[in-house]
Amino acid sequence: MKQVCIIGCGSIGSLYAAHLARVADVWAFVRRADHAYALNRDGLRVSGKHNFSATLKATANPRELPEFDLGIVATKATQVEEAITEAGSHFDQGAVISAQNGLGSEEIVAEHTRGNIIRGTTFMSGTRHSDTHVQYELDTATWLGPFEPRQTPVSVVKQAAELILAGGLKAEALEDARPAQWSKLIFNASVNGVSALTGLPHSPHFAAEENFSDLGPLLHELIEEGKR
Repeated sequence: MKQVCIIGCGSIGSLYAAHLARVADVWAFVRRADHAYALNRDGLRVSGKHNFSATLKATANPRELPEFDLGIVATKATQVEEAITEAGSHFDQGAVISAQNGLGSEEIVAEHTRGNIIRGTTFMSGTRHSDTHVQYELDTATWLGPFEPRQTPVSVVKQAAELILAGGLKAEALEDARPAQWSKLIFNASVNGVSALTGLPHSPHFAAEENFSDLGPLLHELIEEGKR
């Protein structure tokens, strides 16, 4: 897997793009032409857990994209169909990872490419400071697994995981990634609602387990339930 395309270059997409650009030929497919121009001119800078700069190619025009071995869809869930409709045929001979939170994105991706589909989810996080600078914060693994209706071989999932690992991120290939997806969905349903209602950012308090009243035990139990 040497030709890679990151579809959507927000915080998570930027982290994938920059790290994989160290070990593969990476393109970023973005919505805005000025975003693509900035990435082509300046590359991507990563700060935080890792500190480096990477060079990659970027475009907002799907007709400029070559054929790819691997794609990672890192858009918002509501933007998946628009993005993959334009780019899906470029992965017909490769594989596509759907890296959204929640469930259902794989089915959308599968409608627009004949390539292998890989389930993906991650607790990895970052802060996007600009079109060309992302801060790497939470360095957790990307969990990957086959998309059963497409009968994606586990060997393809392992190749994708190995590439992500080679780029300096964490990844784990699973025979079934659905429990991991459910655990992330449950986590987001628990944490994001509190943040939205209070206007407060995510904080370490969500993982605290020192006292009986801390949120950590509840959240971790919910996440484990999702894996069953």
